[in-house]
Amino acid sequence: MKIAVGPALAALLALAVCSGLAHADYGTAQAEVTRLLAGANVQTQGLTLELPDWQEDGAFVPLTLHLQGAQPPVQLSLLRSGEDEPRIARLQLMAWREPLELSTRVRLPQSQQLIAVARDGRGRVWLAANSVAVLGSSCLSTPMSDPLAGLGQIKAWADGDAALELRSMLRHPMETGRRKNAQGQWLPRRLLRSFEVAAGQGVLLRVEPFEGLAANPYWRLMLPLGTGPLELRWRDADGQSYQTSLSQPAAASPAH
Repeated sequence: MKIAVGPALAALLALAVCSGLAHADYGTAQAEVTRLLAGANVQTQGLTLELPDWQEDGAFVPLTLHLQGAQPPVQLSLLRSGEDEPRIARLQLMAWREPLELSTRVRLPQSQQLIAVARDGRGRVWLAANSVAVLGSSCLSTPMSDPLAGLGQIKAWADGDAALELRSMLRHPMETGRRKNAQGQWLPRRLLRSFEVAAGQGVLLRVEPFEGLAANPYWRLMLPLGTGPLELRWRDADGQSYQTSLSQPAAASPAH
């Protein structure tokens, strides 16, 4: 049996969903979610998170985000609900192929929620959250080899027919200072400071990574066809930089 829902009731239901998201329990990320929302009315549609229901190793959890109808620039925060440091990454996006589609990999030592808060150039705010069951995690495991081996090696591609699919990965341990080496000594903290993608019109994507971003950071972004040439730049904690260029929609050789 179908039940007709009038406009007024539909609006009330949407408001209830919006209120429920804004007032849900986000664990250790609660204060950051509250700060980012800043009392704004949350959009009821448009932002979704694509995640596995469960992950065998929480050190590398794939995440794809979709955002429909946003106007640039978009400020985006990725958070996790079960860690002392809830932040995964803070992003600014200036251009994309509509709808916005962004992928990365995050670090979850245990089962918890992944949360995304987005604010666009018109001041509209979106909020989405999904839970992931983590069966095990090598996040704090003692490394079997030198974590800095291959540091700075880059793999990057940009190709596609209907849109330009940019994919990049940097060899980097994203050490949090929370695990020991084989000799029982604490590995020093070493996180990337930033990642940028730029073209002739300026910076298209800027990322500030935190502890929740997986080692060997991977990013995928769908850009308008014809965007380019592209410059990809990473800056390390010690000020060292790694960069590569994509002048044509083709594979780039590893560089640093």
